[in-house]
Order: sequence, then C-alpha cells, then structure tokens
Amino acid sequence: MARGVTGKRKEPEPDSRPFVGGSGGASASGAAGALPPPPPSGSSRNGTVGGALASAGVSSFPGTSNGAAGSICGGSAAATTAAPVNDVPPPIDLATVLRSVNDAPLVGPVGDDDVYYLQPRQAVPVSKRPRPPPPGAWTQSTKDILGPDSQHAYVQRWVRMTQLEAKGDVSFRVVVNDGSKDALLNLLGLKNVFIKQLPNMPRAYVSRLVFDRKHESLALMKPGATPVGSGSAAAGGQTVIGGCCYRPFREQKFAEVAFLAISQTEQVLGYGTRLMAQVKERAKRSGLTHLLTCADNNAVPYFKKQGFSKKITLPFPLWQGRIKDYEGVLLMECKLHAQVDYLNMPMLLKAQKCCLVEKLKEVSLSHVVYPGLDVPAMRKPVRLENIPGLAEISWRKDGRSGAAPSTRGGAASGAAPRDEVSLQALKAHLQSVLDQIKAHGSAWPFLEPVNPKETGAIDYYDVIKNPVDLSSIQTKLTAGGFYVTKEIFLADLKRMVENCRTYNGKTHYVTDLACQLERLFQSKL
Repeated sequence: MARGVTGKRKEPEPDSRPFVGGSGGASASGAAGALPPPPPSGSSRNGTVGGALASAGVSSFPGTSNGAAGSICGGSAAATTAAPVNDVPPPIDLATVLRSVNDAPLVGPVGDDDVYYLQPRQAVPVSKRPRPPPPGAWTQSTKDILGPDSQHAYVQRWVRMTQLEAKGDVSFRVVVNDGSKDALLNLLGLKNVFIKQLPNMPRAYVSRLVFDRKHESLALMKPGATPVGSGSAAAGGQTVIGGCCYRPFREQKFAEVAFLAISQTEQVLGYGTRLMAQVKERAKRSGLTHLLTCADNNAVPYFKKQGFSKKITLPFPLWQGRIKDYEGVLLMECKLHAQVDYLNMPMLLKAQKCCLVEKLKEVSLSHVVYPGLDVPAMRKPVRLENIPGLAEISWRKDGRSGAAPSTRGGAASGAAPRDEVSLQALKAHLQSVLDQIKAHGSAWPFLEPVNPKETGAIDYYDVIKNPVDLSSIQTKLTAGGFYVTKEIFLADLKRMVENCRTYNGKTHYVTDLACQLERLFQSKL
C-alpha cells in the first residue's frame, strides 16, 4: 500500500475498445458485472511489499481493453478460460543433492545449524590448466574455497521450504473459478488474504479479479484449521496463508501478475520467494516467456529481488491494450528461461560458482594458500612485498608485480618503512599508554586471556573468534615490528572492547569496565 503514491487511471483513448462487464463466476462482494472504482488516494495500482518479502500486492485495474473480467482482449477466449491442471511439481529429494562434510548423502531432517554442501546436478568442468603453486605454498579445492552452502541464508530458506513441502506442512495449488465448491472456497480464502494484506485496494476490485474465470491463482496453503490472524479458511479444512493471482495471455506468451500477498504472521520465512518461484515455474511450464506487473515505489525493490527489470523486452504490440498504463506505477518485466529450474535456484547458483572458481584457477592464484607470518618470532618490520603471496598477485594498478606503498598512519609503512629512531619513539609512546591502561582500576578483567573454566565462560572461544587481551598486546609491542602505527595499536584495543561487548552484552558490568578503558586510551591516542 503505497504511502504518498497515487495510482490514477489515464483517460481512455478515443479508439479504445469498450469494456464488457460480467465475470461469469461467483463474486463474494457482489461486484460482478460492474466496473470497480479507481483506488483511493494513497494507494496505487500495486500494494506494497510487507515485511522483508511479500505483502506485495500488484493490481491490474481494468482498462479499456484489459480483459480482467470478461473483457474483449483480442485473444482466443478458449485459450484463456480453460481450467488449468494442478500440475505443481513435487519438491526435490534433498538426500540426492545435500552432502555432509565427509561427502556422504545427508539423510533425515536438516536444521539451520547443520553443515552441508550442495551437489550440483549439472556436470561442472574441471580446470584444465590450473596455475601451479610456488614453493612453500599449497592449493585449495573448489569445495574449500566456496565453503559450506549452509552458511548462506537463501540456501537455508530453500532447504526449509523444500522440507515443509515434502512433509505436507505447506502446499501450493493452482486454483481457477470453474464453479466447483472447492474452487470457490479456495478463491474466497485467497480473496480474504488479499483484502486483509492490501487494505487500500477496493474490495470489489479484488473480488472481481480473483473470481474472474480468465485469471488463475496459485494458493499457498497449510493443513488444519485457521489460527486467529494467520490466514483464511479454504476447502478441505486447509488454510490459505498467501497466494498470487495472475492473468495469462497464452497466445501472446506472457502473464500479468495482479496480486501477490502473504499473511502477516507468515512473512519473512521464505514463503514469498518460494511463491514467486512457483509462479515462474508454472508460467514456464505453460509455455509463457514473460511475466509483467505494475509496481509502485514500495514494491519495486521486492520485484527487483525476484528478477524483474524496468527494461521491457516483450514486443510492444503483444502487450499493448492488454496492460493498461497508469500514473504512479512502474511497468516491470521478468523474462523466463526454459532451461532454468526456478524451484531449485540454489543448485544452479552452486554450479555457476563452481565453474567460475575452476576458470579462475587458470588465470589467477586465487586457489593458492601461502604460509602466514610468525608474528611472535618477528624482530623487525617486514616489507609488504616480502609477505608471502603479495608479490605474486600483481595487485598494482599498473599491472607490475610487487606491493604498492601504504600511506596508512602518514609515511609509508610497507615499501618505505620508518627509520629506526621514529619506530623506537613510537614504541616508547605506546608502551607508556599501555602501562597507564594496565594500571587503571577497570583493567583487571583484561590483563590476561579469558580462562573459560575459572570465569564460567565455557563458550567464550566459540563466540569470540579473534580474542585479544592486554598481555597479548604487550607481547606484540615488546617483540617489535607489529605496531608500526598508532592505528594498528588502537585497532587491537578497540577489538578487545568490542569482544567484551559482543560476549557480555551492553548492560553487563564488565562491559562498563571496558567502556571506561576505551575512554582512557581514546584520550591518550
């Protein structure tokens, strides 16, 4: 529901064809055969995207030649009114595509905390001529470079939705107004969801399009009775928790999305993304090549995430007169590809990433791992180009090998290190600041590394991946060669405070002590 955006219908052109009323189906609001009023001020042709995904309502107000409710659209009526078969494809068997850390098939329920890898269905070509590692270095496999797929939120949502579909906890059903009792009940439940989630849309208009025989709806359902505020009752004792209403133009090979919404209590769970994927797969299997919709300012970001673009590639004569232009909305298009499995996009993305990594092995050293620096053993500053791996990556803009001089902290600290006198003066100053910090009354929790047994913080090193304390800072400062600028020294102190805040929380008394130390060293540095 757009705020401050008004969807005003333009005046019909002189040669526009008249609208023919009459939906031929049941209308819950009694609006059949009557033109709905334009949307009220403050609403647009489309509703907004609620939450993170999808109370996205997009509406197609009937224009002069828009066949939204029994209009003359220039196409074959038989082609658009035929009842669709509910051929929603079954979910993929996760056991065939998920692998554990040991590369064994992952069987059984999969949780968000499980670590797993996706096994692409497509054969990924292996790099033919990977660049060999230099002496002392080694290579990483593509699996190790990409890491576990379970770390990605979009993969977790896809796995969760696939499991819910496989168990029957949610289901998708294609619904068209064929006059049957079940269809009318399902459409009534879907209409109630649209009206509730799109309050600025005229109820009569929503009813008219949902019950129109030329529109199809893809309903998202849950089994069982309707919990309060979580959906609307449907046929067979099920609950409609969301759905999409669209008008297919099969001869022109495109469909216009009219409404898309998810119940408020079911948002931000991945249902909206899965619903749009089902709509795309349904349209692709029906022979359609494009999806069109008109989005207001609030809905545009959502449709961009779902693959819609402002660029319209569908030839203008195919949609002219069928998609009516309105002020305050943006016509967007999603081009469908027959080779893409929209229900299993993570599988395709994994195959593409693997192909990219294999190709990079031939033109770069991205797969090569170099030994790190032994910081405690360092006795003098190390030039940047002497750090293993930096000289080989040729990251200078002029293309030559070698590291570019750093200007952090004033003078170059890598290729042109400071003189010994300056480094000794800096070290003395930092030692003075560190002594004042350690002598402060709030420094006692930070003098030594955290002992999980003594402090009871058993999971400290599971939560804090980069621990730092005053004793480790003292060790680096004494060894020399590490704190070549104040900024590096200050970064370690800040990380010590941030680690405390992350583990203990903002209101803990130890965090208060850390904040006192922070004010101290900020004033000194």
